[in-house]
Amino acid sequence: MIPLIKETKIRKLNITDNNRMIFVSDIHGDIDTFLYGLKKINFNKDDYLFLIGDIYEKGNDGKNLETFEKIISMKKEFPKFYPMAGNCDEVFRFIIPKEAEDRLSYYLNIKKHSILNDIATKEQLEINTEMDLDKFKKIVFTKYSYLVEFMDNMDDVIFINDKLVLVHAGINDINNIPKNAIDVLKYDRFYELGNKQEKIMIVGHYPTRNYRNDVFCCNPIFDYDKKIFSIDGGNHVCKGGQINFVILDNINDFHFSYERFDHYPKYVIKEDIYYNSSSKKLSLNFIDNEIDILSEDLDFYLVRHKKSTIEFWVHKSLVYMDDNYKYYAYDSTNSFMSLKKGDVISIVIKAHPYSIINKDGYVGMIETKYIK
Repeated sequence: MIPLIKETKIRKLNITDNNRMIFVSDIHGDIDTFLYGLKKINFNKDDYLFLIGDIYEKGNDGKNLETFEKIISMKKEFPKFYPMAGNCDEVFRFIIPKEAEDRLSYYLNIKKHSILNDIATKEQLEINTEMDLDKFKKIVFTKYSYLVEFMDNMDDVIFINDKLVLVHAGINDINNIPKNAIDVLKYDRFYELGNKQEKIMIVGHYPTRNYRNDVFCCNPIFDYDKKIFSIDGGNHVCKGGQINFVILDNINDFHFSYERFDHYPKYVIKEDIYYNSSSKKLSLNFIDNEIDILSEDLDFYLVRHKKSTIEFWVHKSLVYMDDNYKYYAYDSTNSFMSLKKGDVISIVIKAHPYSIINKDGYVGMIETKYIK
């Protein structure tokens, strides 16, 4: 068995060569897009690769387990590969104590999209509220003990040459790092709420699109003044999210760039598309997202945002109602995107009369008639 509380694991690296460094976070069980991105940026054994947590959980059925097993094999193949812990990767700790069985049952039956579901399915166990949880846990800690052990040994914080700090969520004071690992693996809104850093800190955990309510942008945030780089593209968390690959050519020049990749189908625009830009831009996530439904048109609702009173179109799948019969929308924006012939877009949701797309990390809408 592994301890319920993990002591923060800290690694200090002194890198003397000038090889490239690649920083990625929050792939969430999307091994296909992760490997595709590595291929497109020509990743090789000379590169340093840091995967800053949330390796699995939230991925498609079967993919969380496949992802973690692939990461373990890559660690053996690439000596400069450093997979790190994220709060989602700690899921095995949730199932140890007897009193946590309600949480385990919740993960398996309600939340789903978990490595726990993948293991149960692979073992041909029927998932329901009456399943034998003790039997399931025994299988996990015997047959899949190599996964649990690997999880327990992943680094939580990495210092590189006294210049960079890598951590999944964030640390307020690098001279006083919390002893309990979960305190550095789960820190919502760190870029907004955290302290200015002594050294550049690269974090994931909180999708960058959540830091803006005007535009829906999934690209990394490079704040050289606050010395915080937030790189979580919201893959499998936000509708329209992506995986960001942040690249440092070498540790001495500190020139950062990035590439972005997503799992959505691609389309080449056949003609110029122009929309008048709205003077009141709006992007909703899960904060201040209460709406009123005004009308509907095919797959969309015309809604009014309660706080701003802005009216705009939202795909019906992105609208939900709470127990008090209040309506909310998430991952929605009033942005219609102007495009040029030849532009390549990712089709997030193809619907009628509009489709939701991602173009260069920005999510918005176009009329579906332009997708031939």
